[in-house]
Amino acid sequence: MDILIYAASGPEGGERTLARRLLALALEQEFHLSPPPETAKEPGGKPFFPSRPDICFNISHSHGAAVCALHDKPVGVDIEKLRSAPRRLAGGMEDEAFFRLWTAKEATIKRRGEGIGALLLPLEPDPRCRCLEGLLEGYLITVCPSEDAAVRAVRME
Repeated sequence: MDILIYAASGPEGGERTLARRLLALALEQEFHLSPPPETAKEPGGKPFFPSRPDICFNISHSHGAAVCALHDKPVGVDIEKLRSAPRRLAGGMEDEAFFRLWTAKEATIKRRGEGIGALLLPLEPDPRCRCLEGLLEGYLITVCPSEDAAVRAVRME
């Protein structure tokens, strides 16, 4: 199965709702599920569908944009708006380099189902992480699959 990525941008402040809508739309279009199955959370906070263990998903949002990833294996995804990096965390890195590393680390942690606090620990991103260039202008999107697979990205208007 391809890793499915749905992405969209909208007004700032509505990104959480947008992320949930993207997930519902992807489930309807790809799996003919409407409404979406109920979700539960693993101990680290990673959401899952108890009634559909064959569908793994992850969502992320940032400054008016959202992204949703679906696969049949655990997957993590992160989106960040390109902006000035927080200097205390960036340690002299250029803004884009910092957010490339940050999104790869966060997608790795989210795929593993670890808490966000793990981001502050020394962590090398999984080498399978891929930055999806140009999917949403002005944003970096990184997906971290459990295994190598083709990525099919859908940009929603």
